[in-house]
Amino acid sequence: MSRLIKLTVLIGLLLPVVFVKASGPVSPISKFDEFGDTGCEAEMARLDNIAIQLQNSPDTKAVLVFFGGKMFGGKLPRNGDAAARAARLKPNLVSRRGIPFNRVMVFDGGYADAWHVEVWIVPSDFWFPPPKTVIPESGVKFRKGRSNPRDFRCGI
Repeated sequence: MSRLIKLTVLIGLLLPVVFVKASGPVSPISKFDEFGDTGCEAEMARLDNIAIQLQNSPDTKAVLVFFGGKMFGGKLPRNGDAAARAARLKPNLVSRRGIPFNRVMVFDGGYADAWHVEVWIVPSDFWFPPPKTVIPESGVKFRKGRSNPRDFRCGI
């Protein structure tokens, strides 16, 4: 019986500590999502989730940081492919989902092993720091030719 009383007292003393630790201050920024070289439908679904989050939190904005990859679609990228692919992100949120233009920011994060986008949800008045490049541009080999934004359109 005394063990039960001690255990109850111990739980009673520790329980407030657990709740205080868990309910600490919330960071002003949070990484909402990250996605790579997905198909158009999967990308649109991700963008729809971002739009819903922004509609539910009118005092926030989305910051999309895209990174070019060493390979793109199974071959070397052309210079500008990453930016051409990312160019469809903001217009989709603004024109298709009705998010105000000033609530979506897109940054070029440089290069990483694979093309991907990080999505951050931040307060409206927060200025997002410039992203840090993972791989310097000199570490990426490009194939010849120019990037064409029409190659990255989604027919959805």
